[in-house]
Amino acid sequence: MQAALGVIYFLLSVAMYYFNMERIQLGVDLMYKVLLAAAVAGISFMVFLVRTNLGRARLLLKYICLLILPHLAVILVSMPIWVYRMQGGVVMRRGLMYQIYGIIAVLAMAGILYVFGEKGFWLNLAAMVTANLITILEVIRAQGVGAYLAELRKLIMTFAGETGELMGAVEIHELTFAIGLCLLFCMMNWKRIRKSPGVGLLLAAAVFCFLSGFKRIGIAAIAAAMLSRIILGAVSGGRRRRWLMLFSFCAIGGMFVYIWLVKSGIYEFLSDYFHLDTMGRRELSWYIDEYYWIGPDYIGNGAGFVSRMFYDLPAEYTIRALHNEILTIYIDIGFWGFWLWMLLYMPVRSWAMAKWQNVEGGILCCCAGLFVLLTAMTDNTINYTYVTGSLAISVMSYRLEALEGD
Repeated sequence: MQAALGVIYFLLSVAMYYFNMERIQLGVDLMYKVLLAAAVAGISFMVFLVRTNLGRARLLLKYICLLILPHLAVILVSMPIWVYRMQGGVVMRRGLMYQIYGIIAVLAMAGILYVFGEKGFWLNLAAMVTANLITILEVIRAQGVGAYLAELRKLIMTFAGETGELMGAVEIHELTFAIGLCLLFCMMNWKRIRKSPGVGLLLAAAVFCFLSGFKRIGIAAIAAAMLSRIILGAVSGGRRRRWLMLFSFCAIGGMFVYIWLVKSGIYEFLSDYFHLDTMGRRELSWYIDEYYWIGPDYIGNGAGFVSRMFYDLPAEYTIRALHNEILTIYIDIGFWGFWLWMLLYMPVRSWAMAKWQNVEGGILCCCAGLFVLLTAMTDNTINYTYVTGSLAISVMSYRLEALEGD
C-alpha cells in the first residue's frame, strides 16, 4: 500500500513541478500546479481518515498554523486597505489568490510528510529534480549533449555573465530557487541526512539542476545563510536562543533598510559604483516610486496592487513584475503591515520552531527564511508557490518522527 501511495504522490508531484506556468480557466485562472497541490493535500487527508496518526497530525497542524500566519496577515491587513483605496476586483483577486496558493502549498507539503514521514522530504526533492530533468532532457534532445554542457560550463565560469539560448530554455526561476532552498537545508542538516540511502545521487542531480538554472542571488543567499548558520551554531549554551532572536530581528531590520536604500536612490548609486548589472530592475523601481513613501503614515495599497500594475505596463516594458518582493510587500500592505508580516515571517517562526523542535531547529528555520528574504530582494520568491512549499517541507521535516510521539 505504501509503495502504491509513493508512486501516486511522486507522479502528482512531478506534474506539479513540471507544469509551472500552465493554467486552466474555471471562472478564474487557476494554475495546474496549485490544483495538483490541492489534490496532494486532499489525498493526504483521506489517508489520515484511514490511517490516523494523531501524534504526527497534531505536530504538523501546529506547523501549518505557524507557516500560514504571514499569508493570513497579508489578507487581513489588505481588506480594509482595499476598501479605503477602492481597489477593483482584479487587484483584490490577485492579492487573495497569491496567498491562497501559498497556503495550499504548505498544506500539500504537510500532507506528504504525514503520509511518508521524513522520507517525504526526499520524495518531494526527487519530484522537483525529475521535473527539472525532463525539461533539461527535452533541450538536450533537440540540441545535443555537447552543446548543452558547453553552455553550462560557460554559464558557471562567467557566473551567469553569459547565458546562452539553451541555458535560457531551462532557466525556471521558481523551481531553481526551490531546489536551492532544499540544497541549503541539506547542507545545514548534513550530519543527520548524510546516511540516508541514495542521498548522494539525488543531491548530485539537484546540484546539476540548480546550476543549470543558475541564479547569482541564489548562490549568494546560500552562502549568506550558511555563514549565518555557522555563526549561530558557534554560540554555546543558553545564549543561542537569545542570539537567534537577535539575528531574526536584525534580518527584518535589514530588509527595511534595503527598502530605504531603494527609495533614497542609494541603491542605484551603489549599483553604478560597483558596476552591478541589475537587468532593468532599477528602471522598474523608478516606475513604482511615486506610489509609496517611507513612514508610519503610509498605509499601503492592498495586496495585488503592484502585481496588477506591472501586468498592465505599456508594451515597451518586457518585464511584467517588479522583481523585488520585499518592496512589493511594503507597497502593498504599508508600513505597519510590512512590520507585522516580517515579524511573523522571521522572529515568530524562529522562536516557535526553537521551542517545538529545539534551538537547532529554530536556527535552521531562521536561515532558510533568510535565504528567501535575500532572494526576494531581486526576485519574486516570497510569492513563488514552489519556494513556499520548499521552505515548508524543509522546516517541518526536521526531527519529525522523533517529535511526533512527544
